[in-house]
Amino acid sequence: MKILKMHLIEAAVAVLFVVLVFVLCHGDGEEVIEDMSYNQNWTSVVGGEKQEYEILPETVGLSYREEVVILRKKLPQDYQPADFIGYYTTHQLSEAYIDGKKVFERKIPGGARSKTPGNCWNFIRLCEGYAGKTLEIHIRNCYSSSSMKMPMVYYGPQSAIILSQIKSRFLSVIISFIMFTMGVVLVAIWFAVGKKMYFHKGVPWLGLFSMHFAVWSAFETKIPVLMLERPLLSSMITFMSLKLMLLPFVFFIRTIYNKKGSRFLDVFAGACVLDFAACFLMQLMGWYDFRETLWITHMLGLGAIAAVLIMGVCTLSKQDRVSVKHDGKFWVNVGCVCVISACAILDAMNYYFGFYGDVAFFSRIGCLVYIFILSKQFLDESIKLIQAGKHAEEILEEAGLDALTYMKNRRSFESDLHKIPKGEFPRYSVAMFDLNNLKMMNDKYGHSVGDCYIINGSEIIRDVFGDMGEIYRIGGDEFCLISDVLTEDIFEEKRLRINSWMESLQGAYVKDAMQIASGFAKYSRSKDLKLQDTIGRADAQMYRCKKRQKAIKNNSEIH
Repeated sequence: MKILKMHLIEAAVAVLFVVLVFVLCHGDGEEVIEDMSYNQNWTSVVGGEKQEYEILPETVGLSYREEVVILRKKLPQDYQPADFIGYYTTHQLSEAYIDGKKVFERKIPGGARSKTPGNCWNFIRLCEGYAGKTLEIHIRNCYSSSSMKMPMVYYGPQSAIILSQIKSRFLSVIISFIMFTMGVVLVAIWFAVGKKMYFHKGVPWLGLFSMHFAVWSAFETKIPVLMLERPLLSSMITFMSLKLMLLPFVFFIRTIYNKKGSRFLDVFAGACVLDFAACFLMQLMGWYDFRETLWITHMLGLGAIAAVLIMGVCTLSKQDRVSVKHDGKFWVNVGCVCVISACAILDAMNYYFGFYGDVAFFSRIGCLVYIFILSKQFLDESIKLIQAGKHAEEILEEAGLDALTYMKNRRSFESDLHKIPKGEFPRYSVAMFDLNNLKMMNDKYGHSVGDCYIINGSEIIRDVFGDMGEIYRIGGDEFCLISDVLTEDIFEEKRLRINSWMESLQGAYVKDAMQIASGFAKYSRSKDLKLQDTIGRADAQMYRCKKRQKAIKNNSEIH
């Protein structure tokens, strides 16, 4: 019950944060923009019909795709020569005329295989002699549409217009930056210490999703296009980020619901890859723009949301209902998923129907809160796993097992050795193994690679000699086999198998290939007083093998 209350408090804090950001986003910068507004008393001409508007923006109906909408207004008498008329167009061609003379044109860049110049900020410089003259802005949609939403128009110095836009969308940009930073941190943590520190497998996928979402969210604020001054490139980045975010989201779903073998999610992931590849190819060839194929991505996004909700409901099956009922983390996740799903649907509807200006507003805030909560949960879970891992290592050590290879350790080796009766010594043979170049691997590649080196070496030894008896890890890179069935002929045969393994690993594991030195000795009444003497002879033979291997390697490097 205490844990449930904690999660409910976290959720409440997140909701309050959303409300605060919502209020701030809608309040910040409005006064500045209002001062720069130039939206009053425009006349539109569509198909020869005039319409007076008290204030823009307004939506007008179109009779055909190529139809041009003309916005007309007399320029003020008191403007300064440094003033500009600024407006934002969305996949539209635009021209501006002063008393019939063309003074500005926004067209598709030369050589671009695209039907659109992108989403653009357009600035018309008001030169001397324009006072009182008629300004006409001609706008035409690049894609088929039955209507056109006329842009908001701003008047003043260009720097002031740009500053007003930055101020009005400052918090949205900050939120996007925070999400991108969180994504980078999550991915970096995973690749740095993720596997070693038992971090949740969903961490890198959540990080990648957060990064792609942040890029898409930032470009939807209309600010990056002001900085890049390449609107078509900005539009491409926006569309590609939106399409690319789906794949890590699907893999993230797989990890949190433990659906690695799910055929449905595999097909869904394949569909996401195919969507991006096919749409990118069509854009590259000039057949269809990203904007024209965006509906496919939206359908896949809705499918991903549906998959999350369905899988969440499935966890409430009869066999899980009892355990889930009091799981506060589960219910917080359910609530977050429902909220983010609603946010995504609202923004998708806004994209097609134009209810409000920012098509990423609700998704931006919802995803920020969701990613924050999930990151905290993953961190808490990872800390618990780290603690559990340390406890497990202690248990393994106490049980006589090596925590890295899960072979018996030196404690077990010495204990089992003392249990063998002296009269049974003649039955036993000993094989010693040593991993060459472990110190070099640790120094050159780091201890994590060195650990992998030990694990792979132990698995090879276990695969080849595991049927001969018990294998022990008695040192950092040393292993010992005590066997009552191993003969010298069998040992030589199996050593050749290890050598073939080594040849297959050349260049496949690391640049410096793995080498395993080995030695064999059978108990001899004339040479050995105890079994430790047999181990000493096997160890001496192993070191001679080690020297030969190093000599061969050095000669090959010289030649």
